[in-house]
Amino acid sequence: MKLARTVKVTVAACAAGIIALASVPLGPLKVHAEEEADQNLVAIGLSIAPDFINMKGKDPNLVGLGSFIVNAQSDCNGCHGSDPINEYLNNKSPYLLRPNNFPLKYNQATYLNGGQNFGPVGPGVVKDMSSPLFAGPGLGPNIITRNLTPDFTGNPEGGHDLYSFMTIMRTGHDYDKLHPNCGGRVTDNCYYAPVNGAVLQITPWPKFRNMTDYQLTAIWTYLSTVPCNAHNDALGNALPWLKNVCP
Repeated sequence: MKLARTVKVTVAACAAGIIALASVPLGPLKVHAEEEADQNLVAIGLSIAPDFINMKGKDPNLVGLGSFIVNAQSDCNGCHGSDPINEYLNNKSPYLLRPNNFPLKYNQATYLNGGQNFGPVGPGVVKDMSSPLFAGPGLGPNIITRNLTPDFTGNPEGGHDLYSFMTIMRTGHDYDKLHPNCGGRVTDNCYYAPVNGAVLQITPWPKFRNMTDYQLTAIWTYLSTVPCNAHNDALGNALPWLKNVCP
């Protein structure tokens, strides 16, 4: 009887300990573990980041991880760079018939400042054929990649704060409303169903939304280190999909 009682007491104590452990908040521990697991990626990200970024006041772990995702994993500049031919300095492209073991140096003039034209993605209405926003009769507006560099606020992607950036990456919400759905008084520069004009049509946000909050914060932090690039047109005018007011 004494042995059975001792076993019962021991089991009860263990159960109480498990319950107590389960009640301990694990959020900070999880984040800390994630930070430690990403240290190799941070080191790679910092080593391949352009030399023109400004890390002053930024968390180097976030910047490094963000650089890894942006520059090594997702190739954001491949779509959001304004001139793929001049993506790198001194014409040292790895795709040319020459040794390509040199370190790549991004061209600040074209880095992440948007402007690539992917054309229309669905049906729409066109009335003004003289505008570069319109692709042709019966087609919707062209999809132009956005400027991801910070504006005068210091926030990347033209001034979006972290919450807005996460909303974009999780839902594809287009805050700029550059290609809405046709209907009512909206008859120009718009899309008909089944295209959902309220969401970004080229950015692979359905995949990016599976990233953790820490990873998305890292991307946002890294983008905030890139110098502002207004990317106006040849006449100095701000383009609607690239508008970016620098300090």
